Parts: sequence; structure tokens; C-alpha cells
Amino acid sequence: MFRAALCLLVLPVGLIAASGTVVLLALIRAPRRAIDAVYTGFGRFCARVGGTEIQIEGREHIDPAAAYVVVGNHESSWDPVVILAAISELSLRFVVKDALVRVPVFGRALTITGNIRVVRKNTAGDVKQIQQHMQEQTGCVSMIFYAEGGRARDGEFRRFKRGAFATAIGYQLPILPIATAGTFAIWRPESLRVRKGTAVLQIGRPIPVAGMEYDDRNRLLEETHAAVSELRNHARQRLRDQGQDPGGRD
Repeated sequence: MFRAALCLLVLPVGLIAASGTVVLLALIRAPRRAIDAVYTGFGRFCARVGGTEIQIEGREHIDPAAAYVVVGNHESSWDPVVILAAISELSLRFVVKDALVRVPVFGRALTITGNIRVVRKNTAGDVKQIQQHMQEQTGCVSMIFYAEGGRARDGEFRRFKRGAFATAIGYQLPILPIATAGTFAIWRPESLRVRKGTAVLQIGRPIPVAGMEYDDRNRLLEETHAAVSELRNHARQRLRDQGQDPGGRD
């Protein structure tokens, strides 16, 4: 309970501080890597305060000089914390729902540093927004898509939507499949309590899209879903081998 109370007090302050810092860095046109360092630092700060041990497998599949469409499962609001804390090699930005962008200071930090805002009720409008943002993107920035479209309240792994795969093909960016396990048990939906625990981040081999066309997006979706599912199963089993319940549903 002490840790839960500490998280409620400290994490919002850390969020405001990190948001204000990246807004300032963006306004003075600081190098992108300076902003990336704040993202990574905030993820590690949250993990430390929350008592989260992060175990990573598959880091060798990341090329720090490349840009990817990163696609993973989404079981908890703690998933971004784990990803930001663990993957410092890449410039990572998110496709985020409209409600987050409306949060004062935090929302401004998201939009000014290259995250993509989507409504998730207007599919055509969201695709247009993603396309416009990708055209404006400079440098090797990897976009994280939670292709399920949001968190499952029961932690189940669900079907993917097409946006990530149309984007990957349209801009010829390889897919980097990832999976997290343990985050559902750390921060459950509808709960304010962050529990101490272990999260596993499993990183898979990139899936090339060279030569693919728009009509291939369903095939790419199915291949990526299968890859993320296998990574997720492996990560969940790793936790079970350590005597821990990953939470959610298989």
C-alpha cells in the first residue's frame, strides 16, 4: 500500500516534469535524441517508483540506425512505461488516442514531439491523420502501434486493425513485432494501484515489407499477429517459469 500511495503522489509530478521538459526542448529545437532521453528517463523513473523489474529478450533484433513500425499487444497502461524504459536504441513515438492529447501539458508534450493523435471512432480520418504525420516525419523515428485498438479489460490478446500495416507498406518501414507480459498484473484496468512485479518485453525479428503493395496488408497483418502471439506466449511462459502469474488470459 505504501508503494501504491507513493506512485499516486510521485508519478503525476514526474509526468508533469517530463512533459514540461520535452515541450521546452522542442520549442528550442533541441536535438531529437535529447527528447528521446527524456522519454527513456521517464519510463525508467516510473519503473523504479512502481517497483517494476523489466526483463528483455531479443534486443539483438533491433538496428539502432533503422526506423520501424513497432507493433505489440496492449494489456495495460503500464505497457508504454516498459517499452520506453527498455528500448533506448530507437526514437520511439506512439499512436495515441484523442483523450490523452486533451490532458493539459502532457497532451501538448505528445503532439509537439511527434506522437500521432487519432480518434479511433473515425477510421478514415485516423488513417488520413497518420498519413499526414508520416509525410512530415523526419529522421529515423519508429512509430508504436497498439494494433488491437486499445486495452482488453480482461487482458486477452485480440485481433489487429489494419492501420499499422497500411502505414508500414505505404512508407516501406519494416514491422518490429514486440510483446509484453506481466503488465496486466502490475496495473490492472480500472485500478489506481500500481503493484510491484516483473514485466517481460520480448522483441522479435523484423518483418520486411519490401515489395509489398497495399493489397498485401491483410497478409502482413496475419503474419505480424502470429509473430506477436508467439512472442507473447514466450514472455508469459518465462514469467510462469519464475513462479509468477502474468495475469490476463492466454
